[in-house]
Amino acid sequence: MMSSQSRIKLSPLLVSLTLASSFGTLAAHAFAQRMPEASKGPSVAWQPAPQGKPGDYVGWETCAGCHRAEAQSFVKTAHAHFGEKLPASPLTSTPGTSASAAAGKKIYDDMMCAGCHLIGGQGGTSGGALDDVGGRRTRAQILERMRQRRAGSIMPPLPTDMPDAQINQLVDYLMTLTGKPEAAATHPSALAPAAVSGCEVCHGPGKAHAEAEQEAGGDPAKQAAGAKLIFSFQASSKQNSERCLSCHVTSKHQELFDESQHMAAGVSCNQCHVSHLVKEVTDKSKGGLPYAQAAFFEVPQIPDTVRWLHNSMLKESDPTLCFSCHGNIQALFALPVHHRVPEQLMKCTDCHNPHGSINRGMMNATHWETCVKCHVEKRGPYVYEHPAVRVSGCVVCHNPHGSTNRMMLVRREGRQLCLQCHTGFHTQDGVPHGRLGFQTSGECTRCHVTIHGSNFDPDFLR
Repeated sequence: MMSSQSRIKLSPLLVSLTLASSFGTLAAHAFAQRMPEASKGPSVAWQPAPQGKPGDYVGWETCAGCHRAEAQSFVKTAHAHFGEKLPASPLTSTPGTSASAAAGKKIYDDMMCAGCHLIGGQGGTSGGALDDVGGRRTRAQILERMRQRRAGSIMPPLPTDMPDAQINQLVDYLMTLTGKPEAAATHPSALAPAAVSGCEVCHGPGKAHAEAEQEAGGDPAKQAAGAKLIFSFQASSKQNSERCLSCHVTSKHQELFDESQHMAAGVSCNQCHVSHLVKEVTDKSKGGLPYAQAAFFEVPQIPDTVRWLHNSMLKESDPTLCFSCHGNIQALFALPVHHRVPEQLMKCTDCHNPHGSINRGMMNATHWETCVKCHVEKRGPYVYEHPAVRVSGCVVCHNPHGSTNRMMLVRREGRQLCLQCHTGFHTQDGVPHGRLGFQTSGECTRCHVTIHGSNFDPDFLR
């Protein structure tokens, strides 16, 4: 048995460990809000990609040639096939490369020109090989073609605000390419894929679309017709979601999405998640609903790309994304007594499964099991349970999102809340007191102190 002297010696250590544990818990809370989920957590469920006709696919490098911004973010995600790198051009073997040509090579790589053009066996095949373009064309011819691309008369177009200096640097790099072209068949993208990968897993075979865009020549009508030859997630919510669910079928997080309230309301996967983060211009004309808590709390923010990669590729953070539709719930969280969602100590997905569940309100667990996950002191099991909790759950007495009443009660006075169910008279089931006795006895919990359940008294007196 431990002596009192030993206990005295151990006390400071126990206090230190307790404080360290408490601080660690708070630190974990703060870090968890900034990095909510692993990049390959339970929501990244998959099955093998479907097989396709090799001749219908062009490889993701070709897609990157036009969709540069999307490709730059796509390669960072779990959707990228085995961590593919952005297509780049090989170093030119021409001695004495000028600084202008080196800058032009960087522009070439940044604009993903290698997605369509082949140099030294590297790059795409839909735009032709450029290994000897500097030997078979004059500088004036290449410069004129680049200016046509900037004007939008040749697909894919250069940025309209691209300065002449950068165009000249790009031409200087192309003029260094005077070698002999290599056979396109030696390039991996020209070989038949064993399975579909990259952009075409979600968007479908891209050969017809790529060829149509190349032949459009800047014609808006032809470009619009070519855009219809690829699946661009502009279909119905059911069709859009089916694209995602063709792979995401092995996790319990998505298995009930077809029967979920979100699906019934026409919400598809791509309205919340995005495989390539490209920031859109937000319409500020409608204003917003500011948080009162924003004046008192300042939460550390992280870059959108980091947040997106570590939070199931959501377009916006939780709860901001949820509030874009559920404005009525956002208003409840602005009430004085609420769960700490606006302060980012909790997330909507802590309680709800947005992909659907068999529980009311798409809860992660049954109504009361969701609550006692955090409120463990109310869990039980109890010998004598409060029937209202078992039948209707905690929400029969509490508003989980927010309230003007203490403890988020649905009524200001606790006794008025109890009388919603306990409405009997002296000789009937319900309140075993006089009909007006509650008026002078104070709150019901003055006597019924264990209102959530008791192991000793059926009337919750102790």
